Amino acid sequence: MKKSICGILCLVPIFFACKSVPADLSAYTPIAIMTVYGNPSVPWYNESTNTETVDDGILSGAVNRMINKKNPENTTAQERIDEASALLSERMRDFGLEVIDPTVLKDCPIYKDTGKNFLDYLGNTVPANGYDAITSSNGKLNRSMCKQSGAASVLYVNFRFQKVIVKDGVRNKGVTARLVMSVFGTDASGKRLVNREYKAVSSDYTELIKSSDWDKDKIMTFYPALQNRVITEFLSEFVGANNDSKPADYKPTAITLKPKQTEPTLADAQTEDAVLAEKQATAKKLLDRGMSTQEAAEITGLPVEDVEALQN
Repeated sequence: MKKSICGILCLVPIFFACKSVPADLSAYTPIAIMTVYGNPSVPWYNESTNTETVDDGILSGAVNRMINKKNPENTTAQERIDEASALLSERMRDFGLEVIDPTVLKDCPIYKDTGKNFLDYLGNTVPANGYDAITSSNGKLNRSMCKQSGAASVLYVNFRFQKVIVKDGVRNKGVTARLVMSVFGTDASGKRLVNREYKAVSSDYTELIKSSDWDKDKIMTFYPALQNRVITEFLSEFVGANNDSKPADYKPTAITLKPKQTEPTLADAQTEDAVLAEKQATAKKLLDRGMSTQEAAEITGLPVEDVEALQN
């Protein structure tokens, strides 16, 4: 069952600024990687329309993954994000950066209190081994983490695995892999250092035998090279003195999920009610933990005014 979601929760807010020299992360070590997480399936991405079509609704995702449990796109999800996480830490050290072990972060009180949002509980985010899927950043969290862990800066990293159709003119001839890596980071004072998105598409592809038949295992083999490409691009830009050739900010890709045109059913209405209830319960917990209504709204996707009403 396909369901549509209007937009995707961004890792961080969108920033706009004039061109400036990117921060040199060499001056902000050791670095605490707060989170590395990915998506549990591999949705279709249409470059011409900038749309993403997925089988994962808020609550239907787990059901669809159960049905397709033999599909390597689903069965290798943890392997994909663990591989990306390990490569990220390894390449950062190759670039001379000191990375704090995630086990140190787990012992920090502020990390233990970050909690999970409803997407985590539903399995729609896959954290790398050793991390929680923290999908939002705030100054208090970042400052406290640096103070408690001894870090000079923090990074939040999200990998989104996608697949795209390869065309020969107007004919669909194959399927290949696409990867988007979003990186956000601040220094110990909470000042933003990094807010970037990196994209890569594999030049190799697997033949499309039929509209729904291709070598899914082969597609999975394309991702390691893409991971190395986006990670290296990020580090080449933010480590070292000669890194002033690119803009300091990016506009995150505004992906719209392509809806399936069907008549709403009673089951759909019940699902939406359940999702709303989970969002409200999550927002209430975040407010009880001291988060602002704006932060709780960003994490849960609820309107600010609806979150404010939960305080009454």
